[in-house]
Amino acid sequence: MDPEPKFACDDHCGRLARWLRTLGFDCAHDQSITDARLLAIALEEERIILTRDRRLVDRALARRTVLLESADPLAQLVQVLHVSGAPVDTNLLFTRCSVCNQPTEPTALAAVVDRVPPYVQKMHTAFRLCPTCGRVFWRGTHVQRMLERLQAAGIVADCL
Repeated sequence: MDPEPKFACDDHCGRLARWLRTLGFDCAHDQSITDARLLAIALEEERIILTRDRRLVDRALARRTVLLESADPLAQLVQVLHVSGAPVDTNLLFTRCSVCNQPTEPTALAAVVDRVPPYVQKMHTAFRLCPTCGRVFWRGTHVQRMLERLQAAGIVADCL
């Protein structure tokens, strides 16, 4: 498919959308979206639809779709990466907002000090800010756990 594909998850694939965003992929997801709107967005923005809904895949307008075989988000992620041929660039890990899908930007602690707990301020020096929703991200212990899960699934090699 595309060298840098863009994805659109249906309303039941929110966890997959977060994992794709964690890897740095552009992945649209809205839990309240209708199938008709999802199809329109996919066509307008040249996105690959990711779904477990066979009826959605069978619709005439759903030209680029992946019918997900598993209910497990990491197994789904492996399938999507395999089918799309999308390479995982470890430089893009954790560079996209997991909630609103926008690329995040490096920021100084001084710019986000009022939104970061005191303990985090003492332990971390690198922060990223979502310019759209204002969320602040840092490499806390959750990042290590996520990387371990990605490594166990064979998605990334040791990248710490």
